[in-house]
Parts: sequence; structure tokens; C-alpha cells
Amino acid sequence: MSEKQSYLGTPATLAFMIVAAVWTAASSGTAPYARVLACVWAGGAAVNLVLLLVRRRRDRRAATQAAADGADAKAAEAANDARNAADAKAAADADR
Repeated sequence: MSEKQSYLGTPATLAFMIVAAVWTAASSGTAPYARVLACVWAGGAAVNLVLLLVRRRRDRRAATQAAADGADAKAAEAANDARNAADAKAAADADR
């Protein structure tokens, strides 16, 4: 990762937010409006956590694929160079 990520965007922080919001929503001593807002907060944090994990997985797959494509391109280039060298040698041998 080239850019520094805030601690607010980490999976652990989002999981903590979800647990705290569910705890608040389940508490019988909390006012009803606060319980509803806590449910909304927990739902939003859960959606954000899922999106974060999906994005990380997609980025990891893309990086793996890019590395594999780079290795395949280098191997193909090396094979092409070897073929060109063999063709040049064969042409030089034919000229003799």
C-alpha cells in the first residue's frame, strides 16, 4: 500500500464499532431513539466492513494476476529472444 491508511478504516476498528453499537442497541437502559441509531450505526459499519474486505481481496487478486502477467511476459520475451538468436545462428550457418 503506497498511501497510509487511517486506523478508522481497519477491519478491527469496524468490528469494534459493530460490537459497541449492538451492545448499545441491546441495552435495556438505553433510550429508544439511541437504540435505533445504534442499530443503524451497526448496519452501516457492517456494510463498510464487508466492502472493505471485498476490496482488499480484489486488490490482492489483481496484484497476484499482475505479477503473474509480468512473469509470463518476461518468459515470453526470453523465449522470443532465444528463438531470434537461434534463427540468426541458422541464417549465419546457411550463409557459409
